[in-house]
Amino acid sequence: MPLVAFAAASAVTIQNFAFAPSTVTIAVGDSVTWTNRDAASHSAKFSDRSTAVLSQGQSGTLQFTVAGTFPYVCGIHGASMQGTIVVQAAATAPPTAPPTAPPTQVRTAPPTTAVTVPPTVAPTQAPTAAPTTAAPSVTASATAAATETSTVSASPSAVAVQLTPAPVSGPGPGPLLFGAAALAVVALGAIAFYLVRRS
Repeated sequence: MPLVAFAAASAVTIQNFAFAPSTVTIAVGDSVTWTNRDAASHSAKFSDRSTAVLSQGQSGTLQFTVAGTFPYVCGIHGASMQGTIVVQAAATAPPTAPPTAPPTQVRTAPPTTAVTVPPTVAPTQAPTAAPTTAAPSVTASATAAATETSTVSASPSAVAVQLTPAPVSGPGPGPLLFGAAALAVVALGAIAFYLVRRS
């Protein structure tokens, strides 16, 4: 099985009428150097070129710029000394993928909390002044003045009624009944006036 060497600058030794290693694999642009260790002279001859004839201890170098498989022989001893140079195309570097940016995180707004505003209540206006009610007045008719005069005085704290009976000019209970009715009307008016003042 042939020996294979991998190197940017490969070396082949010519010894005992053989090329060692017999097969060398290189890349396009690399070179191979042959060094003769035999007492006899040798060379490396290809179909299109050849090294110089190498005496013992001498070296010859060839560069390979085209990919392919190139067999060769010794230019002096012919097919009894054979070797092969395999030139591989330069390895194409895989395309560099552009750097991937980390995925952009979508910021979500925090949930909005609904705020319920209580309905606005219109302020209740307090009454500025208590309604004033006119104090009841009692107008005595001419006949009532003739029969009886009544004086009524009212204060916030008490009601006083003072009656001054008029002299009775005639017989009968008529004037007395009329006076009692007038007195009741005056008393009711005074009580109403007092209640209105308190409220």
